[in-house]
Amino acid sequence: RQELELENQPAQPPKKRPAPPVVQDDRMISSSIPDRPSQFAINKIEAYEYIDLWYFTPEGRAEAAGQAKAPDGDGFSLEGGLNGERLALKSTTTASPSKNVILDEALPWHVFTESRYRYLKYIGVARWPEKLYKDMAAFFVRIETHPIHKTPAGKRALLEYQARARRDWH
Repeated sequence: RQELELENQPAQPPKKRPAPPVVQDDRMISSSIPDRPSQFAINKIEAYEYIDLWYFTPEGRAEAAGQAKAPDGDGFSLEGGLNGERLALKSTTTASPSKNVILDEALPWHVFTESRYRYLKYIGVARWPEKLYKDMAAFFVRIETHPIHKTPAGKRALLEYQARARRDWH
């Protein structure tokens, strides 16, 4: 009986095999992940929001490189709708703050001075207005060259000040 059913079924055409990808000989495939901060940090910069400089340190960038290898969790979920609240879409992206972040106030001075260069680079990449970019660069120069940094507690005081000032600006 099964044989009769099989005979009565219309024949299915053979499935086409997908075309192989075209390899471009003149293009190189990168063997490394770009040395960049996390998507979380980039999002904060693009939104003109405060971001700790730790995200621009070698440790912060190494963590971001590990996150870049993780599966993409981009998507949206619905929130609200209870007690007359409006429904809202919330991003479920994997771009979230690091659990390992070190606040600016707690960064060693040499880490602060190194990470601010990368921070300035990425606010430039994000095309902050030129005046804002220059003001931020001048702010960091004034912090790094202030005479108080030579006193015993001076560097710590300057780290605290710059973190508070930048938080206030954002």
